Amino acid sequence: MKDSLRRKLIEKRKHYKNWIEDSKKIEDKFFLLDKVNKSSVFLLYYPHKNEVNTLNIINRLLSEGKTVLLPKVEGKHLLPIKITDINSVSTGYAGIKEPEGEVYQGDIDVIVVPAVAFDEKGYRLGYGKGFYDRFLNKQKALKIGLAYDFQVLNDIPKELHDVPVDIIITPTKIIKTKEEQR
Repeated sequence: MKDSLRRKLIEKRKHYKNWIEDSKKIEDKFFLLDKVNKSSVFLLYYPHKNEVNTLNIINRLLSEGKTVLLPKVEGKHLLPIKITDINSVSTGYAGIKEPEGEVYQGDIDVIVVPAVAFDEKGYRLGYGKGFYDRFLNKQKALKIGLAYDFQVLNDIPKELHDVPVDIIITPTKIIKTKEEQR
């Protein structure tokens, strides 16, 4: 069931026409969050195949002097690598742009998590390799999912190891997924 849902949504995203305009709306909402504005260390993803575009967010955070990390896949693990320039990336795992450099050892304040889809409780349908779930399991950071409206579903099949995000930002709303945040 996960595989067919994943394929269907990736195909829909591939042909989605409003991704540039919706990414800008999501970016604007991202910077409305108090926790974002008070944080200093961020892990984001480099957008791939019409994912919500994070490049403007990354550049703004860098220009504000924030610490920005991008993930690099090594074996079965995601490693957070500090960047100082969005152009200091090269093609890595699965054709995704990855940074070069040293693994960041400090605490991360905010992690922006990619997904094929989220449900309203914050669970995500990823790409099926478990990299983010293994990484998120060890993190206390605020976890934020960025998604187009069609990527937020009522329910997604879950497994015990799945780690939900705390907030989902779409072009039209900010969804706080934890009861204590509502």
